[in-house]
Amino acid sequence: MAQGGSNYSAIGFGDLRRSVGALYDGMAGTSIAMPSDHGINVVNPALLGMSPFTRLQAGYRFNQHLVTDENGSTKQNNGEIDGLLVLFAVDTTHGFGISFGVLPYSSVNYLVKREFSTDVDGTLLTGRSQQSGTGGTSSIQLGASARLGNLYAGVSVQSLFGVITLADDIFTNGLREHVRSTTSFDTRGLLFKGGVYYKATNALSIGGYISGGPTGSLNSVYRATATLNGSAYYDSILVQKSSTQLPITVGIGASLRNGRSMYGLDLEWSDYSQVDVNPRADATYQRSLRATFGYNLPAAHYAPSFWERWGFRAGLGYQRDYFAFKGADLNEYFGSVGVDFPLGQSATVDAAVQAGYRGPSGAGLYEYIVRVTMTVSIGETWFKPFVRE
Repeated sequence: MAQGGSNYSAIGFGDLRRSVGALYDGMAGTSIAMPSDHGINVVNPALLGMSPFTRLQAGYRFNQHLVTDENGSTKQNNGEIDGLLVLFAVDTTHGFGISFGVLPYSSVNYLVKREFSTDVDGTLLTGRSQQSGTGGTSSIQLGASARLGNLYAGVSVQSLFGVITLADDIFTNGLREHVRSTTSFDTRGLLFKGGVYYKATNALSIGGYISGGPTGSLNSVYRATATLNGSAYYDSILVQKSSTQLPITVGIGASLRNGRSMYGLDLEWSDYSQVDVNPRADATYQRSLRATFGYNLPAAHYAPSFWERWGFRAGLGYQRDYFAFKGADLNEYFGSVGVDFPLGQSATVDAAVQAGYRGPSGAGLYEYIVRVTMTVSIGETWFKPFVRE
């Protein structure tokens, strides 16, 4: 059905949002060793001190899906705010930057309908079942970085919050009966991250990070209601409090600079095997793998040529998702392009388009996806450098 989105977001946390902003989306998310003078890097906190300006960043992301299986195909779409971040460039000489913001951690958005019929004592009953999912998990993130020579180091903490709600509505024709069951998962926890970035030469840089956290809390609410001819005849609710392990992630990256151009490569591994959010009989959590390659040509802010003032980027990526569905891995292949244009001295508008598909290695449900991200970044010099003795 329309107004849905990702059918596989019904599993686990849903679709994970690893980084935010059109600048890094245009490079297929390549960001571990890709510094920027205007993008706020939430993947590797060691790069927070790269911008000479204090910045405010906000964005929007639109997702268009074409969902296909052996029974046919349908188009679905959804959109969401892509984070609100602020970066304080306290001391660029020592790479000291502080970032704070609210950004998405995961998103759940799907809507599926199926018709059914059954024989009860010689009477044919027909109806429809509609499954939907909304919500997701967000995070409040605080990070800081510092520099010692050619080595940059940073730390950040993410406070997770948010509710995932999964619903199943069954409508029986003729009887005017409606049965609705909902399951809500409220996950709270802290994820800590430490990152490094090292400029080995004027051209070559390497970076890495590790992320993890203590056991998080999980509040699960199960509710079922039923009405017949508009009158309620059943209402039950069950609340369970438990805990869940949070994922551990390790990432490494490298970048190579050639004039204005920069090329980057990221590799990341995450372990979700101990996560207990939204358990399902047909899916299992596992280790994920992500590999991306990105290219960035930054804008020349004061170039006399109009086209030189534009920034261009592109990327390719592969991801094995953090869960297996019916025993099969889910693989995603995607590419991206992006542009940015400076508005004045320190304001920038970024746009990026990602396109690809994901699904199991064999036959099953496939999703062809186009993601469009728009980001506005506004900068200003708050901290003036002073003469050092």
